Amino acid sequence: MVSETKRLLKSTPLFSSCPDEDLNEIAALSGEIKMKNGETVFDAGDAAERLYLVRSGEVVIRKDDGEGSGVDIARFLPGDYFGELDMFTGQIRNARATASSETSLLCFPGDGRRFSELSELTPAASARLFHSFLIQISARIRGINALVKENSPLVRELKRQVYVDKLTGLFNKTCFEETLARCLDGSHEHIGLLMYKPDNFKEINDTAGHEAGDKVLRFISDVLSDFVPDRDMLFRYMGNENALILPGADRADLVRRAQEIGDFLRDLDLSPILGNRDFSLSVSFGLALSPDHGSDAAALVEAAHPLTLEGRRRGGNRRLFPEDAEAE
Repeated sequence: MVSETKRLLKSTPLFSSCPDEDLNEIAALSGEIKMKNGETVFDAGDAAERLYLVRSGEVVIRKDDGEGSGVDIARFLPGDYFGELDMFTGQIRNARATASSETSLLCFPGDGRRFSELSELTPAASARLFHSFLIQISARIRGINALVKENSPLVRELKRQVYVDKLTGLFNKTCFEETLARCLDGSHEHIGLLMYKPDNFKEINDTAGHEAGDKVLRFISDVLSDFVPDRDMLFRYMGNENALILPGADRADLVRRAQEIGDFLRDLDLSPILGNRDFSLSVSFGLALSPDHGSDAAALVEAAHPLTLEGRRRGGNRRLFPEDAEAE
């Protein structure tokens, strides 16, 4: 039994570098657990006294999702081991391990012993085993770092899922708020915020339908992405309102950029989308400058966002700073 256990231990990355004398000692101190389908190996809140290696069967790790149910976070098959991190660090288990079939587990240490007790009885073997564990953890960290580096396909896809608006392809409100906050914490003395909204977009939805309205939004986003110098600073804020962050801009820069974008949007030919109907967008802008109109992201948005509606209320095609709204 000890020789078969030693062979099994030797086949795992954690124990493969251990010398024969250590493997003999670890095998002798290990035990076997037979579990039926649905039986619990350990539960959240249990002391982490040993690690487990799956001889046969399958073990599922499930964690409470905070809403009264659980989510499977890992699945271990024959040859896999689990529970070693908590055992080495002395942490309390934070998830439940359950056999999902007839399962045989090798546990180390066995017979009710604790790893903390064994480390005192076999200090040399325990130290070498802990060193092997550190090597495995370092390898995992390197693998994770490679997986989640800034430009990895995984990270790019995660960013797309989290930060890109599905309708327009622009960065979304979440990305806008995080980017604006990051810019305000940066080195620029001034941050300009330009928010704009078509005054007469409701007319498109009312006369051509919401599907046509969505097509217009996608078209505007596509062409405007090519028109603005820095596409990464253009965002869909909500509905048909967009935002453009201008690091380092002053008041004159904001006015000039609003004029350029307004002229560009008003000249767009939307007739192919609207059934050859002659239609010209009317666009109003809310302009705000940090620190003049707010030194944090929420204050700056609060200063600029209502002005797009105020511009429409005043007849449309307006470019307003907060003080312009107060002047009426």
